[in-house]
Amino acid sequence: MKTLIKLIALAIFVSSFELISVYAQQEDEGNPRSWKYFKIMARADDDSVFIMAQDDMGIDPKLESYTIVINVMDGNSQNQYVVLGDESDPSAQRYAWSQLSKRVQDGLISWTGTNKENMNAKRLDYASVFLDVIRQIKIKEFIAPPKRERTIRSTTAYINPYFQLFGGEKLGIPLKRSIGFTFGIGNKYSAPFESDLVSVGMNIIGVSVSYNTSIDNLNTHAIDPAAGDNYPWKQYNNIYSPIRAIELSYVIPLGNFLEVGVLSDVKLAGNMNNTNGPMYTFYENGDSTKPMPNNVLKGTYLNAEFRYPFRMFGSTRSQVYIAYYANETHIGMMTRESRLAGAVFDFRVNATLKKIRNFQLLVEIMVSNIGEGFALNAFAFGPSIRLSKTQSGKFGVITAFINARFKLGDFFDEREKK
Repeated sequence: MKTLIKLIALAIFVSSFELISVYAQQEDEGNPRSWKYFKIMARADDDSVFIMAQDDMGIDPKLESYTIVINVMDGNSQNQYVVLGDESDPSAQRYAWSQLSKRVQDGLISWTGTNKENMNAKRLDYASVFLDVIRQIKIKEFIAPPKRERTIRSTTAYINPYFQLFGGEKLGIPLKRSIGFTFGIGNKYSAPFESDLVSVGMNIIGVSVSYNTSIDNLNTHAIDPAAGDNYPWKQYNNIYSPIRAIELSYVIPLGNFLEVGVLSDVKLAGNMNNTNGPMYTFYENGDSTKPMPNNVLKGTYLNAEFRYPFRMFGSTRSQVYIAYYANETHIGMMTRESRLAGAVFDFRVNATLKKIRNFQLLVEIMVSNIGEGFALNAFAFGPSIRLSKTQSGKFGVITAFINARFKLGDFFDEREKK
């Protein structure tokens, strides 16, 4: 009898050990290929598997970005499922795991990008609040080469499906790859309510011709300091554009890394300069000998920008740059739709070196993945903050606003042409 009890106990111990071993093989937090319940913030140009998955689910027209949840934890195949969108949303589309082809199943299980998130319960420790995001960073995805051909070609670099309310790259809508229209509010380096510029242009094989004008109150023309108004913005360290100006630029045809150009205002009758400056003058600590500076554009300016396009955290559009624009030097970086730890975000930082205006630092982050389907990355909102010398003579915040961008589509996808 004692021998039987020992054998049963040994059998239970061995079975438990084997069960633990199997589970350990199935679930390893550090190995995304072992996950059985996970979410992927997919983008069609990441891999063809995210296009084939839509074919298997009968999605037409295709989504450029979407979220997919896979749960294959249950040993019964009838309980294994796929959800397109937010799993907690009762209206989200659900599919059987078996509906996906073997090639797609293998591709999703084997995917190891930072946009894959383990949905199974995980152990948290005291360091998780600080290190959880850092633990999910993969060095190989922090910085990577461009993935879209158009971002490295001089003739198609202008193509940009993102319209930003203030500053940033101009919206670029192609008619035929190297020919299209551009539109922007503010210049590439400006923050909300820093510039009164509005620009409409056309691109032809790397040459861009734009008509620029200005709109009052885009950089707070009507604020009277004598009235004692206390607004969250100031009418200094701004850039004031001509009422009419022509801007011509050309991307050197050796790749999308060097752009040169000229900006010139259009004279009114009598050779008068048609440029609006600030309506009021602000002074440092009330000292009339120390006016707070602005850059009022008059005459002709030679511009140049050296940039390097790349990808950061799987972004669709990123670059670092150093530029000389309107007699000012800018150094900065911008990224679109970067993905990290379940978040999709845009990020922009720009330093304007002291020359005409005081040194200024712009920091902007906009969070996306708010909606579902196409709307997943269709828009993003977030704070945009400008830091510079204030009226008190100290370095601090001079403007703080919400900026936004909208994605109008996905123009000329190179993948479809291969």
